[in-house]
Amino acid sequence: MKPANDLQSEKLFCDHLGAVKNDAVDVMNFTVSRPEGAGLVAYFQRRAFPDELCGLMRTYVVRDQKSSEIVGYFSLKAGLISFNEREESFYDEKTGEEKIETAFDTLPGVELANFAVNSSYVERHGRIKGMGKVIFNEFVLPVVRKTAEDVGVAILYIFALPHDSLIQYYRESFGFERLGAPHEELLHKRMKPLYDRSCVFMYMFP
Repeated sequence: MKPANDLQSEKLFCDHLGAVKNDAVDVMNFTVSRPEGAGLVAYFQRRAFPDELCGLMRTYVVRDQKSSEIVGYFSLKAGLISFNEREESFYDEKTGEEKIETAFDTLPGVELANFAVNSSYVERHGRIKGMGKVIFNEFVLPVVRKTAEDVGVAILYIFALPHDSLIQYYRESFGFERLGAPHEELLHKRMKPLYDRSCVFMYMFP
C-alpha cells in the first residue's frame, strides 16, 4: 500500500483521507488517551470525510510502512490572519467628510486545524515517543511548503487548546509562538472560530 504522492519516509507514509481502502474502518479505531483530545477523535471519525469531500478541509492520514497502522493524522485549510489593527482617517467622497475607520494588515497562511497521534499505535509499539514531532517535520511542513510554491503562504498557524503544557509543547517541539497580549486579544476578537473559542492563536514561519 503506497501513497499516490511522494509523502513517505523510511518508516511512514502519508496520503489524503480516503486514498487507502481501509481508511473508513481504521479511523474508527483511532484513539487519543488524553481527555482534551476527545474533540480530535470526534472530528476524525465524524466530520473528516464530509469535509474532505466538500473541500472544507484536507485531512492527511499517516501510516506505518510495514503494518499500515494509522500513526496519526492532521488537517489543513487555507486561511488569513489580520494584525496591526489601527484607526485610519479617509475622505468619504459621498458625504465629503473625513471619517475614521478601523484598518489592519493581513497575512496569507495555512491553518493546522487538527493534529493528533494515535495513542493505540503508540501503546502497541512500546509507548514510543516523539511521533508528533516526526509527523510534523516529515509531513506537515513539506505539505505546507509545497503549497507555498503555488500560492502565497506566509505563516502556518493553529488555535491550540488552552493548556500550558500543550502550548509549551507546540513552542518547544515545533517552533510555534504566541502574539503579545494586546495583539493576541485583538486577533481573537476578530477571527477566532466559534468552535475554537477557548483556544489560543499560535504561529510559525514554515
